[in-house]
Amino acid sequence: MKTKNKLISVVVLVGGSGSRFSSINEFPKQLSKLNNEFILMHIINNFRKYGLNHFIFPLGFKKNFFSKFFYSKKNISKYKFNILKKKFKIKDLNSNKINISLFDAGKSTNKLSRIYKSLNYIINNDFLVAYGDDLSNINLNQTFKKFYKYKRKKAIVSIFRKKSQYGHVIVDRKGIVKKFLEKPPHQYPVNIGNYLLTSSLIRKYRKTKHELENNFLPILAKRKLLLSYEHKGYFYSINDKKELIIAKKKLKKF
Repeated sequence: MKTKNKLISVVVLVGGSGSRFSSINEFPKQLSKLNNEFILMHIINNFRKYGLNHFIFPLGFKKNFFSKFFYSKKNISKYKFNILKKKFKIKDLNSNKINISLFDAGKSTNKLSRIYKSLNYIINNDFLVAYGDDLSNINLNQTFKKFYKYKRKKAIVSIFRKKSQYGHVIVDRKGIVKKFLEKPPHQYPVNIGNYLLTSSLIRKYRKTKHELENNFLPILAKRKLLLSYEHKGYFYSINDKKELIIAKKKLKKF
């Protein structure tokens, strides 16, 4: 599967303000350390295990922090970044380095618009979209297997069955407690991103003011063009510093 994956780009969504994590003048959560490494590098390295080696960053808020990180001579040497120009060719990709495309997508653009603008940089009709603040060990080989089974005519979204962080209390109509449930699993799985898409689907069904989760994905679902892959490993979403502390404790080996 790795041979096919080499020609698939990964769009990493990092353009949000991240206000729940830090102020607008502080570095973004993706450039925070998770134990011994940056969150962003954990994400990149996990994709590289599956042969993916072209990463697109549609920047918005805090773009200067990301530009400084990628263009740093120290980081280029340490991580072997290969920063690509906008109009690059396949021969410009270096299999021994981490190939990076980054551009300013604007602060006012939503996630779907950032993805749409990223189509100018993808190396194939097929591409992957990932959230830049989620950590997981999704088995991408299984995702790609399902994608190719349907001849790339449908999109794939990864889902995860998550437990509630709270204990639940069941009461009757009079308010009398009937039962305690300690952190039960939610009835429905949550969407954890890692969308495997084709550019043709984006161009056909995306409208100018559409948002990714509220408009575009429901349209695909309605037209029966959206499949799911259920992830059963770990998943941590880093929305604030409390969630980062939890992830650090759970993922001590990283």
